[in-house]
Amino acid sequence: MKAFNNSKYPVFEADQVLSQKHLNSVVSYLEEQDRLSRTALIGMGIVCGLEISHPQPNQIKIGCGTAVTSLGYEINWEEKLFTFYHDLELSANFLGANYSKEPFLEPMLKYGSKYLPFKNAIELLETTTSEPLKTAIPNGFFNDKVVLFILETALIDEKNCVNTNCDDKGKRLEFTVRPLVIKNSDIAPLLLLGFDIKKASQKLVTPRYNVPFKNLVTGQQVLDGFKNWYDDAFLTTLSNQINSIYNTNKNVLKSTSDFSSLNNCKTQLLQTINANKDKLQIQYVCDWIADIVAAYNEIVDFQNQNPTFCCFDESLFPFHIILGNINLENNFRTPYVKTGNTDKEILLRNKLNILFERLVLLIKSWSVTDTAIRITPTIYGKTPLSKKSIPYYYSNFLELNKKWNPDKTVKSKTNEILSYQSEKPNYTDLQWVKKPLLYDLEPYNFFRIEGHIGKNYLEVLTELSSLKDTYNLPFKAIALNAVDFVGKDVDITKHQGDWSDLEVDYDLARKKVYNITEFVINWITSNKKEIVAQTIMTDATITSLKNILNEVKTLLTDDLNEFLPNYKSFYEIFKNLNILFLFHRFCLLWGKKDLSILVEDLIDHLDQINELFLEDSFTVLYDEAVKRWNTSFKDLFLSSFLQKNKGMEHHAGVSVGGTFILVYSDSSIFKPQQTPPKYQVLLNSIQNYTDSFSFGTVEETKTIKDDLTKSVLFNKTKFSYSDSYDANALKDCKNETENLKANLIKVAQQNLSANYPAHLQEFFLTNITNLFQFEPSILAENTAPQKVVLADFFLPYIQNPEGNSINIVIGNTETKLGDFEKVDFNNDDFNT
Repeated sequence: MKAFNNSKYPVFEADQVLSQKHLNSVVSYLEEQDRLSRTALIGMGIVCGLEISHPQPNQIKIGCGTAVTSLGYEINWEEKLFTFYHDLELSANFLGANYSKEPFLEPMLKYGSKYLPFKNAIELLETTTSEPLKTAIPNGFFNDKVVLFILETALIDEKNCVNTNCDDKGKRLEFTVRPLVIKNSDIAPLLLLGFDIKKASQKLVTPRYNVPFKNLVTGQQVLDGFKNWYDDAFLTTLSNQINSIYNTNKNVLKSTSDFSSLNNCKTQLLQTINANKDKLQIQYVCDWIADIVAAYNEIVDFQNQNPTFCCFDESLFPFHIILGNINLENNFRTPYVKTGNTDKEILLRNKLNILFERLVLLIKSWSVTDTAIRITPTIYGKTPLSKKSIPYYYSNFLELNKKWNPDKTVKSKTNEILSYQSEKPNYTDLQWVKKPLLYDLEPYNFFRIEGHIGKNYLEVLTELSSLKDTYNLPFKAIALNAVDFVGKDVDITKHQGDWSDLEVDYDLARKKVYNITEFVINWITSNKKEIVAQTIMTDATITSLKNILNEVKTLLTDDLNEFLPNYKSFYEIFKNLNILFLFHRFCLLWGKKDLSILVEDLIDHLDQINELFLEDSFTVLYDEAVKRWNTSFKDLFLSSFLQKNKGMEHHAGVSVGGTFILVYSDSSIFKPQQTPPKYQVLLNSIQNYTDSFSFGTVEETKTIKDDLTKSVLFNKTKFSYSDSYDANALKDCKNETENLKANLIKVAQQNLSANYPAHLQEFFLTNITNLFQFEPSILAENTAPQKVVLADFFLPYIQNPEGNSINIVIGNTETKLGDFEKVDFNNDDFNT
């Protein structure tokens, strides 16, 4: 507020002739000094009270309180109840006062013209009013209106003319506080530019990753989730809010700082997003946007400290105070603004300036260059950004360090701020900042883990494990494979678990096959001459059979891990050997009524081998291995893990006591099943041997062979996680699918509306509708890089902690002899 009448004022002397000009100058000077002391030394706006309420829908009460206009006029108000109103025309002396003869009043009265648009107003009247043209306030009268005080200031001429005699009694300034109501749509000219509370104080909240939840299967889906985390509407809102809060505060910010980027930061945001949306670093772009939101919110919170203004505009609300309206969600009241220029207030403005400078640095300096894996303690939760550690994705970290925490900046303690870059030259000379993991971690509840994206996941796991062990850090790290495993065979050799119990059973079954096969081979060898002599088998046939049996012995490897991947090929050989021995048996019995002892012995020995196949002990072992494999390995897929463990979040680190999750893609675990060459050679030998059998005519041979082949029990064990869908089932209902979809969705909608809120109804119905289709959904090709860390997440708890469960029992668990005497018992007790 500018002082107009303080450059001079008259000093009276004895016997001086005083004029009205002398007296008015003194009064004007003192009155203006009085108003200046309020606005320049104390503040302006609603100081206290003046709350509006509605005891009845057709009544309004304005509570007691005090306010100061921007011209320094104090309004003191006692509580009053209003039940009537009338139409009012504001005084012409107020709206356009003639101060030509009183120029000292111009600085004040000139603002009356500001209220010309409200010349025809509505004034509230008390219950006891005697106004004849009063109107009772109807219900809903205030729904679209704002209540305000206008301090009507009029210059009144006090001339008194009776007949032809006029005595000049001078003029007077008359002040009248009028409670008025005007429509919401007309309030804009009276609002304080830059003090619209509902805009300047509105904080932003970042959306959550992958919420509403969708099951993530492939690495590409994980990366797409980051690309779609912030939509265009959110970025527009963020940019507009930053622009708004900057314009609100720019009159108190230093003119030497460049804040031009805050006028439209969306351009810079989109430039960085588009340049990195197809790169693995996209997750750090999302973290960067979250930092900007947090920096903006910290400025909003800082405004609650009400930094004062030294220079202010007296025309903001010279003769009015806005009290508000009935709508609390869209309410505006003239705020109270402190004025002054004390050291404390200068410090507050400096801190506010630092917060805006930091916001500019954040927007301009996103960059990812370092690749070393580092763990930095920080704080997670409802904590201002300035209290947290500086992330690693900022290029000008030395400059950012000076603006990151305003409190430390003004105290010259920025060398205490933890950062990924804290070991870089010129950052700090404090060892507990350079190597924070060596010192007390109690103040921190979160570990930032950075520098691992794009690296081989096994190497990252190894290094993280080393860091955990070296610094004794309380969190767990796991890696999850983001690939689609449905309908695919997984290479069981990837399993690194313990098969010890199955190894024993496998060794017993393997030795049994080896011993019996060896015994049969030796028996055939020792009886070869007689077998040939009795034309039971030819010499060439015996040699072929012995070769086949010898090859079977070599198929059974010493290690179960080597056998399991080739089980399918081994089972195919077993199946064909089963057929071969059935053919042998049938051939030896074909057309014979009496069997020699040698033939009976040969049949018995062949049956011994055949019984090994019928026992199928290797299939039992394989099924058990697959069962264990499914139980353990399936949980290492991201999609399976998400179904069992809820609450996974991304914040570039892990909470203390939580689980750090690395996501990668590795399709090499799906190994195409191919028959090994030596297995194929043996299969061919068995097939050739089997084809040599004939039973009568060609037609008889074919019929007998088909019947014998069908008698073999085919094991349908299949090492895959999921059978394919039933195409026939879908085909049968294809014609009726639209009716089914419509009816099922209608029923679901009725049930959902009774049990779930609107946002969950929409989520469920959208997913249900997507599931009702002819063919199962086919995932897009996983184009994510292989075997490298694609992203990281964390759970705020330890998932499947390692180690054994320990039960602690309080008290003595051992039974002790009692110290009771016989007299303590009834004799019947002992008899019993």
